[in-house]
Amino acid sequence: MSAIENSAADKNYVEPTLHFLQAYLSCSKDGDKEKILVAELVKQGQLLADFSESDKNSIKDAKKRPLKAGDNTKLSSDGQSLFATLPGYPKVERQQQKGKDELQLISVVPLVKPSFDRLKATLCIYPPIPEGDSLEAETLPQLLEEAGLIYGVDGSAVKHAQELIAKKTSEIIELPIASGKMPASGTDAKLLFDIEIGPIAGCLLEDGSIDFRERRVIIGVEQGQLIARKIPAVPGTPGMNVFGEVIEPKKGKDIKVRTIGAVSFSEDSLEVTASKGGVLSVVNDTVIKVLTRHTVEGDVDFKTGNLDSKGCLKISGSVQPGFKVFSAGDLKIDGTVMSSVISSEANIVIQGGITGKNSAITTSGDADIKFIEQGRLKAGGKIVIRTQSYFSSVTSGSEIRCHPSSIVMGGDLVAAAHVSLGTVGSKNSAPALIAAGVDPERLELYDKLKQTLKTQQDELIQWLQVHGNTRSRKVRIMEANIEEARSQLLTLNLVPGTEPYSRIGSGSSRDEINEENPLYHSGLDVDKIRIDIHGTAHAGTKIMLGNRSLILEQKVAKRQFKLSSDMKRIIALPLRVKSH
Repeated sequence: MSAIENSAADKNYVEPTLHFLQAYLSCSKDGDKEKILVAELVKQGQLLADFSESDKNSIKDAKKRPLKAGDNTKLSSDGQSLFATLPGYPKVERQQQKGKDELQLISVVPLVKPSFDRLKATLCIYPPIPEGDSLEAETLPQLLEEAGLIYGVDGSAVKHAQELIAKKTSEIIELPIASGKMPASGTDAKLLFDIEIGPIAGCLLEDGSIDFRERRVIIGVEQGQLIARKIPAVPGTPGMNVFGEVIEPKKGKDIKVRTIGAVSFSEDSLEVTASKGGVLSVVNDTVIKVLTRHTVEGDVDFKTGNLDSKGCLKISGSVQPGFKVFSAGDLKIDGTVMSSVISSEANIVIQGGITGKNSAITTSGDADIKFIEQGRLKAGGKIVIRTQSYFSSVTSGSEIRCHPSSIVMGGDLVAAAHVSLGTVGSKNSAPALIAAGVDPERLELYDKLKQTLKTQQDELIQWLQVHGNTRSRKVRIMEANIEEARSQLLTLNLVPGTEPYSRIGSGSSRDEINEENPLYHSGLDVDKIRIDIHGTAHAGTKIMLGNRSLILEQKVAKRQFKLSSDMKRIIALPLRVKSH
């Protein structure tokens, strides 16, 4: 039937013709009876709505109501017809657009609803409406197969569903109908150390708390001493989802054991052994170094000059402003780093903290610091902050663990894995960015792309203001560049280990693009990543988990942030703290 609204607001619009029936039925919901609008069952490919010429000619000067495809529907190439892409129940909504015509949004509630990981599926049963198509007239097993459900279908659940359909239930029922098989993840290869290299500050202990004992560095070893044995990776076993698609397991990743200095690795015995005495450095659990030890008594200043050590280095004092320190092995500084450049190809411990806008600390492994103020710290491994981070840039290729009593004021803390903090921000300070499950380098690229897009848009506006020709070749090139930058912004995947531009979907913002379940890519399991706030996070703090973000509208205390089950948004839960 063609619907033309008679209200004053809609008198100049022609509504699309709907090709399915709807009716208000008295249905049971939460134990109460209420009237709800119910649609008949439609099949995949069925025409749901269109415009005819007779409709448009029925009112002088009338224009068509904008028609938009919602979930599980698609528009024809001319935008005049809309079809169902799977079996289910149509749903019609009006959607207000800012500064534009109100549009008609038509979606389909699927007959078979898969879970986000596609390992479970439920059957949606609507009450039948008079003269409408319903499940009663269908062969349910065939309909399930047409919906793509071919693995793990529960025969007893199908029988129960058929009984409910025959009874013409007055309720909307969602019935679990199929279950897939979860893949079994493999086990990564690792080094099992034969000597005590701990404590490793920032590691999660068995009781769920975090080890904040001082990071042990510069460990002595003797000639011929066994350091570690490699434990090989174990492959996983595949699973299968309810649509019959094989789910490859997260394969146990092998590690390449790298040795540097007086140390060797045997491919036969899988043992790492010191070839002569020295000082041990372990970088990110895969690089083993046995080097010489150097010690500087007092400060690094004009007396010592810049330091370039091919071994492990211990500085008993501070590093004065303007000096540079490099260490191939572990680096321990008992004092403070002040507006200096510090780098290590192993691990760093700075007991006195870091100060100054010109301070830049880089380490291939872990970093354990007391505090950082207006500096930059970049680590390939874990970062431990014991008292505060004040308007600083801190990035980690692993985790960032701040002591529960610590304070973060402004700046950015970006980690490829988990983040735990004490208090973040204050009532009057500039807000901080806290990001977990985010590749730091890709986030930097994202910020550059945003700036590029803004610059390109400004240049286009300026050119049009001067020249005014919107059809010139120059304008077309500028518009193409803007569209390319916008596409890169939307598809850039910030989750570590994924392909860089692997987000698939359409929309005007990143939040409109659905995430891929980690079961179906080889990247980080971002659904398992957490941001723990042991103190208070103040309003304005920006939280990022993978590709999702939110800005706190009010302060929260003792909260754990994680992704929702469908990975569409960030949720906050009460933080459960282990008691000792």
